[in-house]
Amino acid sequence: MSVAGHANYLQNLSSRASEHSTFAFSDGQFDVARRGYTDLVEGSILSTSHLVMGTLEGGAARHRYVTDCGYRYDGIDAPGSVSVLPANSQRRLRLEAVSWRWAGIAISPGRFRDLTDGAKIRAFSTRDDRFLAALLSELAWHQDQDGHLDPAYLDGMLMALAQHLKIRYGPGNRPAAQRRLKLPPWMLRRIADYIEAQLPGEIRVATLARLIDLSDGHFHRAFRASTGRTPLQFINELRVQRAVQMLARHPTNIAELAFSVGFSSPTHFARVFRRVVGCLPSEYRSH
Repeated sequence: MSVAGHANYLQNLSSRASEHSTFAFSDGQFDVARRGYTDLVEGSILSTSHLVMGTLEGGAARHRYVTDCGYRYDGIDAPGSVSVLPANSQRRLRLEAVSWRWAGIAISPGRFRDLTDGAKIRAFSTRDDRFLAALLSELAWHQDQDGHLDPAYLDGMLMALAQHLKIRYGPGNRPAAQRRLKLPPWMLRRIADYIEAQLPGEIRVATLARLIDLSDGHFHRAFRASTGRTPLQFINELRVQRAVQMLARHPTNIAELAFSVGFSSPTHFARVFRRVVGCLPSEYRSH
């Protein structure tokens, strides 16, 4: 596939990255880019190749997108966040309070089929896949050091990447019982709306379960199967997301900020903030 088949997938964004380097190879392209703080980025991504993209540094207070194949995401973006967009599937996105360094690799559908014996790829996002995050980070390091990627090294990484996607995320890789546990979108929306409205106060998992008429245990399992996070992790991420938005708008006392988004102590807030965003609130503010 020609380089032109990959090159334009980022052109439909409202603003461009301040730094961007590209290494093109016969069946794809690897990109590394950095964006300084930007209040809002909107637009779409569309490629004739499968795209695997990850946040290396920084992130966004809120990253919302929907793909043509029906996948939706709405949450914080932080170091280690990884997403996959299948070829010829458009992603319409909105980023709020974004400052990051990211990497992405495009693989032609033909090469992916050859590497996986015809496996299909689906859209998803995750913050729990250390392998994908580390692979993108390692490729970015080599490109930064050498200005290019060694073909033999790249071939090995592509093989590992394709097999990982096939085994971990391919169709049928989850037990039927786990698939049945998933909550429908309207239930997830009701839960998210309630949490956002109650962020400054106490939020009990039992209350969330009652909103959709489930037992506490069933709700906990179904919520995790649907989102990849426990209810508490989800609540804390929304609280941190709100805190990042407030920090981006104006200087705020860290203790006051912690209490305003529902944390019981500044110390706990700082610990959760660092786990989600990758730095302390004071460090984020200094950026």
